[in-house]
Amino acid sequence: MRSRDFKLHFPQQLLALLLLAATTSAWGLPWDQDMVDQPSAKPQESATPAEPNAVPVAGGETLPSPTTEKEIFAAKDASASIPNPVPATAESIDRGAAFYETNCRVCHGKQGHGDGAVGVKFLENSPVDLNEAHTQDQTDGELFFTITRGRIEMPFYRDALSQVERWDLINFIRDRFGKRGVKELENASNKKLVANNLGDKQ
Repeated sequence: MRSRDFKLHFPQQLLALLLLAATTSAWGLPWDQDMVDQPSAKPQESATPAEPNAVPVAGGETLPSPTTEKEIFAAKDASASIPNPVPATAESIDRGAAFYETNCRVCHGKQGHGDGAVGVKFLENSPVDLNEAHTQDQTDGELFFTITRGRIEMPFYRDALSQVERWDLINFIRDRFGKRGVKELENASNKKLVANNLGDKQ
């Protein structure tokens, strides 16, 4: 029985040995170096794609890159003279409103009072009230600087928003919170005046 089994299985064993030998010999054939010899692009070696898919390495920002606190203050002062190149049209303001909802509302809140879902969690350096004079008295260039470079806890948005989009956002902030802030101050002043008059009459 054992001899018969051996005869039956011998061809299969021989075939397996032949296949193994063929595979081993194939290692010495030319294509065994294909993985080694294939073209490989090193970092920054490949050609840069054309715009708009390219990331510019120069000319992408209008402001310098300050590194110290003194340089930051000096750069912001210098940015005051930068004009807003985007007219505050209804279209620009609408675009700015969308950018505000996506990037700013979470901290500054719907009404711009700094009471957004994330803003209220700050124990120190809470988001500024966009209605107050501290913000509205700044020039468009200074607002552009802050949005571009960030401040204290506020991150920068030069990567999230293009330059035109940042100007759209500024147009929205002026239209929504500038007018709102002035109106609220006038209402508060009128209420105070009325209260004083009633107090005098009593």
